[in-house]
Amino acid sequence: MLNFFLIGFSAAIGAWMRWLIGAGMLVMFPGMPLGSLVANLLGGFFMGLSIAFLQITTNISDEIRLIINVGFLGGLTTFSAYTADLFQLMQKGELGLALLFMITHVIGALVLCYAGYYCVSLSLRSF
Repeated sequence: MLNFFLIGFSAAIGAWMRWLIGAGMLVMFPGMPLGSLVANLLGGFFMGLSIAFLQITTNISDEIRLIINVGFLGGLTTFSAYTADLFQLMQKGELGLALLFMITHVIGALVLCYAGYYCVSLSLRSF
């Protein structure tokens, strides 16, 4: 039962962060659906950091793993917001932009996940 609440609380924090990122992106780039893109790219990078760090650290509890990966990063990144933004672009007839948006989300998050993982690996070599 404790895990249920830990995941819910940390997911709420991730969702609040996604909302803040979205609001900030709208101020900087009005009319462009960049909030979910930035949140997903950051989430991909942080997931890479987390995967690498959790692989090399044995004294991290399962609860901490759930809080970070399932809760916070699950709340920060979202397929539903991505899908809604993509659908809106398609409804507007902006198919080229929609395709670019889709490719950037998927490939960008994967590349940044690798970058996060690589950052941890690289930093371990320097110690």
